[in-house]
Formats: sequence, structure tokens, C-alpha cells
Amino acid sequence: MSTSLQILFGSALLTACALLHVAIVAGSIPLMKRLAQRIEHMRRNMRRGLVLSLGVLIILLAHTVQVWTWAFVFLLSAALTTFAESFYFAMVTYTTLGYGDLILGESLRIFATFAAVTGLLTFGISTAFLISLLSNLFPSMSTPS
Repeated sequence: MSTSLQILFGSALLTACALLHVAIVAGSIPLMKRLAQRIEHMRRNMRRGLVLSLGVLIILLAHTVQVWTWAFVFLLSAALTTFAESFYFAMVTYTTLGYGDLILGESLRIFATFAAVTGLLTFGISTAFLISLLSNLFPSMSTPS
């Protein structure tokens, strides 16, 4: 694949993954509000723990879907020969660990870097989501003394 196509397809998949991540996280907010309302009768710390746990699970789901997406794309592009290799490469690249034990050829090397950018971007979104959630669950912690 040419450099231009790698950049084009990488940008497209990065955009799709980022939008999917935002949709999952933003779409979960009404669910979290409903949960919080349904468990109002519980002790405050239990409510906080359940809502926070749901937030973490939602983030994990969003990242898992993205890693699986990248893994399937690497497999379909014949960049790697097995799903296990593709998943491993996607996970290592997405999390920017980059062990270097699996390396793609020049025809997909630039494309693969977009998986790392996807991880960086969406981990940032996840962090902002968790900080916002924590600020709402523990308002006394977010106000200066």
C-alpha cells in the first residue's frame, strides 16, 4: 500500500475508532444516571462504587472494541497471519508498548502507527471521563480548601 493510502486508511480508522469511543462513553451517561437513581436507597459509598465500576467497565468495553477492530483490520490486510498475532500486535501498538517482536512490512508500517495514535487519543478521552465522573461522585474533592 502506498504511503498516501496508508495515511488515508489510517486516518479513517483512527477517526472511526475515536467516534466510536466517544459514542460509547457519551452514550453511557444516561445509563449511569439511571443506575444512580435506581440505587439511591443504598449507602453513599456503595452507590459511588457501583457507578464508578460501571464507568470503568464502559471504558474497558470501548477500548476492547477498538483493539479488536484494529486486530481484524491487520488480519484482513494480511499484515499478520493469525488472529492471535494480529490481536497481540494491535494491543501492543494501541497501548504504545511497542515491544518490537512483531514488525509489519513497509507497506503497512505507517498505517499501523495510527493504532498507537488511536490509543493515545482515546486513553486521554477515557481519563477525562473518569476525572469528570470522580468529580461528580466526590464533589468535595474537586473544590479547593
